[in-house]
Amino acid sequence: MRLNFQTFNSNGFWDKTGAAVSWLCAVHCLAMPFIISFLPLLGFSFLAHEGIEYVIIGISVVVALLSLLPAYFKQHRKIRTLLLFVSGICFILFADRLFDESLSGKIIFVVIGASLVTSAHFINRRLCRNCQNCADAHCHSFE
Repeated sequence: MRLNFQTFNSNGFWDKTGAAVSWLCAVHCLAMPFIISFLPLLGFSFLAHEGIEYVIIGISVVVALLSLLPAYFKQHRKIRTLLLFVSGICFILFADRLFDESLSGKIIFVVIGASLVTSAHFINRRLCRNCQNCADAHCHSFE
């Protein structure tokens, strides 16, 4: 059985999931400095591990591949969704590398990154909805 991701995303599942995961990543990154001392008391000390950040970022990338790439190649052909996503992931990754000691700098970069990733998914969803209702010539025009 072959899974058709375009049909599966027709209700926006991957775009909604991608937006939610990007904000989960932002919340994790932003809240961790404040709740890290309570995690062992609650039995959630594994959430403080740096690897969890990369797992969440990895999930975000996989969801974006399942959502944004099929929509780009098979529906709307608008590169801006891919550019927004890549920019957002870069902001999130650079936040960790550039602002290891500066919490305020990291917060700014993570919020910008999560906003860009979320915007990519929302725009992708809107383009896919509009594309289903338009003529093929209009759908596949480049912007």
